[in-house]
Amino acid sequence: MSCLSMTGFGRGTAAAGGYRAEAELSSVNRKQFDCAVSLPAGLAALEEGCRRVVREGLTRGHAQLTVRVAAEGDAAAAVDAAAVRARMAQLRALAAAAGVPAQISLADLARMPDLLSDATAFPDPDAVRPAVEAAVRAAAASHRAMREREGAALRADLLARIGRMRALRDRVAARAPLVPAAYRDALRRRVEELGAPLGPDDPSLAREIALVADRCDVSEELTRLSAHFDHAEALFASDEPAGRKLDFLAQEMHREANTTGSKAGDADIAAAVIELKALVETFREQVQNVE
Repeated sequence: MSCLSMTGFGRGTAAAGGYRAEAELSSVNRKQFDCAVSLPAGLAALEEGCRRVVREGLTRGHAQLTVRVAAEGDAAAAVDAAAVRARMAQLRALAAAAGVPAQISLADLARMPDLLSDATAFPDPDAVRPAVEAAVRAAAASHRAMREREGAALRADLLARIGRMRALRDRVAARAPLVPAAYRDALRRRVEELGAPLGPDDPSLAREIALVADRCDVSEELTRLSAHFDHAEALFASDEPAGRKLDFLAQEMHREANTTGSKAGDADIAAAVIELKALVETFREQVQNVE
């Protein structure tokens, strides 16, 4: 399975129909999917198609797509020269009125956003569409490749954490059957210190030990923990996005670990559970990066 990170960046360029487009796509963590698209003025009609391309490869997370378009060849020559001459005349008149020299260069004009907007207007979005869509698809492919690389590292890290959690769970499972016997011995010592020794088959002692054994039985919690670990590992072997399910499983792991610690009544088990809960928390934090 290709585990995907929700964070990534990709860039793509394409040329078609006399236009060159450049697209940049980035994404960060978010529970739901949303995509902000920034296009040059006059190309709003292409926004939905761009968003659809991004949506094909991203099921959740906040995506930001920025597209820039420039005309090439004959298309670039179709700039409104009259608008440029009119602006030059306005600037010269302003300079004359102010009594200052009018030294205006093409670079000065290029730095005027409103003039550039007029000079690079796209009267027909359909003519620009092939270049824009190809650039967006290239950016999306680059973006996915980065997310796959980061996802592989996330997958290895999360599986290693599951392995450490399993080891702690097994440590608790090995200690849990010894708790009633330890409690019996401690209880017998306390009673003997009070001068009222108990026989090995004393019914009151047997009842107390039975109650303690039932109260501190964590076998169900340990079984569910194992099932959660198995489920998480199975999700990493699946082709479906696993982030949401892994987040839910992390919550359930924490619940079972918490119940185990509260029921066991044993210092060694409590120490293992504290370590287990800390690992579950770091697991859940890391899962937030998985799509």
